[in-house]
Amino acid sequence: MMPSRSPQEPRSGKPFPDSFLRRADEVINVDVSVEELRTRMKQGKVYPPEKAEQALTHFFRKGNLSTLRELALRTVAEEVGSKAARYREGEGLEKSAIPERVMVCISPRIGTERLIRTAARISSRMSSDFYAVFVESSDFEPGNIKPKDHARITEFLKLTQDLGARIVKLKSNKVADALIEFAQREGITHVVFGQSARSRWDILLRGSVINRFLAEVRDATVQVIPMGKKKGDRKPQ
Repeated sequence: MMPSRSPQEPRSGKPFPDSFLRRADEVINVDVSVEELRTRMKQGKVYPPEKAEQALTHFFRKGNLSTLRELALRTVAEEVGSKAARYREGEGLEKSAIPERVMVCISPRIGTERLIRTAARISSRMSSDFYAVFVESSDFEPGNIKPKDHARITEFLKLTQDLGARIVKLKSNKVADALIEFAQREGITHVVFGQSARSRWDILLRGSVINRFLAEVRDATVQVIPMGKKKGDRKPQ
């Protein structure tokens, strides 16, 4: 159930990204119950006895171990499902079910990190493909993009990569058209958008990306999440 060194061990300060496991040729899960692991620790089979008691009251508490075990079993289930899907495809067999695909729309707006983490959780629960899509309009070309927006986009794309997403950059000045075409082409089943900061009157007059998407992509579940806004931030397109 546990690696030789926990991904949460203080030496690193944070867990390794999901993409680390996805690059592995093979993942082997050695599963034991939480109680059995704690018993082995008390017997000095994992840590030296002088360190075991401290470990049991810190990271190796029952709640932490249960969560870690659940994540490990879920990862193995995802790997088995992916291998089965590749086998069926290679043999020309019928797909067992409609594959789930999650998409999150990236922008430099404050609150985008929340969208990314929400989409990552949905993808993890469904063991699905996960896409982070950024539409590069002319506003984001070198010389046009604001330094703070460039820094945020870079930060958000790095986060999506750490969470196991496939980064997709679409060049277009028609944001809605680009997202709709991608979603339809890739068979996206779940989409996470940030709520527009524009007024309802402005949306009625000029339309919105979300409304266009809802009208044309009928097979996807769309989740719209409120986002923070600070004075001086770029208005969404």
